[in-house]
Amino acid sequence: MPDDVPAALPLIAWIVGLLSGGAMRDALGIAAVALLLVALRRVRWALLALALAGGVLASAHRASVRARDDSQLARIDADRFAVIEAPIEREWRPRGNLFALRADRFVVNGIAIEQPVAIYTRFEPPPIAMHARIRAEGFIHRGDRGELSLTVKSPRLMTYTGALSPYAPAAWNRMLASRIRPLAREHSTEVALVEALALGRAERLDDAVRDDYKRGGTYHLLVFSGLQIAIAAGFIALLLRWLHAPRTSDWSLLIFAIVAPLFIGPTASVSRASIGVGVYALTRILRRPTTLENLWCVAALLRLMIAPDDLSDAAFALTYAGAGALLFIGKTATRGRWLVCAAAAELAVTPLTLFHFHQYALGGSVMTLLLTPLVVAMLVVSIAICIVPSVPLLALLGALHRLCTLLNRIAAPTSGFFAAPPAVAIGSGLLLALAAIALLRGRWRAMAIGASLTIPTIAAIVIATRAPASPQLTVLDVGQGDSLLLRERDKIILIDGGGRLEDERFGESTLLPLLADRGVRHVDIVVLTHVHPDHCGGLPAVVSRMPVGEVWVAPRRFGGDCAERLIEACSRAVVPMRYVRSGYARRIGGIELRALFADTAFKHAPENNASLVLQVRAGPMRLLLTGDIEREAEAELAPLFANATVLKVPHHGSRSSTTAALLDCVRPRVALISCGRHNIFGHPHPSVVEALAARGIRTWRTDRSGTVVVELREGHLVVTPQVDTPR
Repeated sequence: MPDDVPAALPLIAWIVGLLSGGAMRDALGIAAVALLLVALRRVRWALLALALAGGVLASAHRASVRARDDSQLARIDADRFAVIEAPIEREWRPRGNLFALRADRFVVNGIAIEQPVAIYTRFEPPPIAMHARIRAEGFIHRGDRGELSLTVKSPRLMTYTGALSPYAPAAWNRMLASRIRPLAREHSTEVALVEALALGRAERLDDAVRDDYKRGGTYHLLVFSGLQIAIAAGFIALLLRWLHAPRTSDWSLLIFAIVAPLFIGPTASVSRASIGVGVYALTRILRRPTTLENLWCVAALLRLMIAPDDLSDAAFALTYAGAGALLFIGKTATRGRWLVCAAAAELAVTPLTLFHFHQYALGGSVMTLLLTPLVVAMLVVSIAICIVPSVPLLALLGALHRLCTLLNRIAAPTSGFFAAPPAVAIGSGLLLALAAIALLRGRWRAMAIGASLTIPTIAAIVIATRAPASPQLTVLDVGQGDSLLLRERDKIILIDGGGRLEDERFGESTLLPLLADRGVRHVDIVVLTHVHPDHCGGLPAVVSRMPVGEVWVAPRRFGGDCAERLIEACSRAVVPMRYVRSGYARRIGGIELRALFADTAFKHAPENNASLVLQVRAGPMRLLLTGDIEREAEAELAPLFANATVLKVPHHGSRSSTTAALLDCVRPRVALISCGRHNIFGHPHPSVVEALAARGIRTWRTDRSGTVVVELREGHLVVTPQVDTPR
């Protein structure tokens, strides 16, 4: 076993323990084995057993805390206002027409909950200033993906309480932010960059700025993270060693590692970098120097001990995978080391960005090398602006930022959305790479790590290149909304795009990843049934970021914010938009489409009742896709409906739809309901579910089964639920 990486095996043992989901009894049993090994003088194996026991114990504690919190939250009446109090550790972030403030823990009705919560307001909140806590009233709600949120309806229902101590490092951070905030009226982008680079406050960054850096693969340089910590630590070390004070340098680094997270706040990236600096300083203070490889392993293990949930955190994985690739692959190169380092970083980071974000940015490591000097210059200018707020300095920062933006846009064509590798491929690659780190050395170790890291990327390519051989309807799990994917070989039709009222970036964050996971690289026809946000919200992103043949919309009730965004996206991408008439028919490949909508302008639910309905024939399958029509439109259109194999239940299973007349006309074998988990509308209504069951219709729901796929296999109708990659 190599002596230069003894910390790798405890790291593996801890990760295995976390993944095991074990209980307290198992942890105690493993700890007892560790004591026995100590008695037998098998210290290294005892260390491995203790690390495994620690991972199992952390997993059990995490599960028990989650269960306790869920039990406490279940006792809160969902129909009454809840009062929550939470520490203020971040800034408000604009999200479309809303403002969001995230807290990692909170107290609700006097009950402490160790889970994150997002507080939303539809009004501009007052400045946080030096306040320490927030108190808010509203309905606490668990969203589609299990996240907790509370929306504050009125400024009178929200107050700030307490005050930070002027001696607290977090207070110094806020004071510096307050000094430069007045300049934001004329220089909003530059001030947001100063706060992100120098103060670790990325909430005010515009989404367009984030996107430019993400497409270039350099967003990690833009926010306060390991780069800033490393630069500051290096400056301290070099300065004090230049002054011939090495011991003072070591102690200064340790103090800096403690103070930095207190100044910036509880961000995981700062914590990870500070742990690495702190461990390095301790090894020098204790006169027990070690290798960078061991520091990497120990820092990762310590971070997982502090925050076990980081094992599934994107930033944790990207940080240690990128650094590990440079240490264990890049350092072994004797020629072309920079090229090998860049390739190693790409190999390690690409599958993780695909898994967590469904995006890739080939050449991101090269762009990082090119932009690092510019970003360091931006950081220096940002620090100077914090000390002396100055418009000329802001202009200089803006010029550097525009140069970075130009370089990122040049690299943008090498980025895009792609299928995510399955979790089993990610886990296999990780454990095999860690085993190679622990058991091999030299070039053999580098080659083994490189081979292990190719596993998830190959798996993603295999997933992305698969196409259904028979007609297939997929009801995508977009939460409380509709999005259906109709495919027949290379012909692809997307009906609606889901969406959330408070999330204008739903398309980028949710819909495009879902399409990428299914190998969708283009769409022949996009159909919008009606313009409600839960149907329209994701479509502008699809039109903007993916080749689209044409867009179908119904001419009635087509207006509003989402309609304008869709028209603008079609205009920019030069995608034709077709206003279809009732009865319009089209054949594409083996799929026949016929559009229907009610001629009457109903006073009740006019947008829903104006939904465009599609009758689809795909081979032997007959599909009726109904949008959100309600009983009035159902009654008018029922005579036009023929028998269908599959019915997409109207309006998410609302009790105002799916009448007996509709079911008698259609007589489906399978009913599909698209609705969100824990949705506040109570969809689907029990009466609808009972009516479907009474007729012997098999019903599938996205809130219970996730994404649902319906296809013909050898003449048989097969319905399959799918588990989507986390988004």
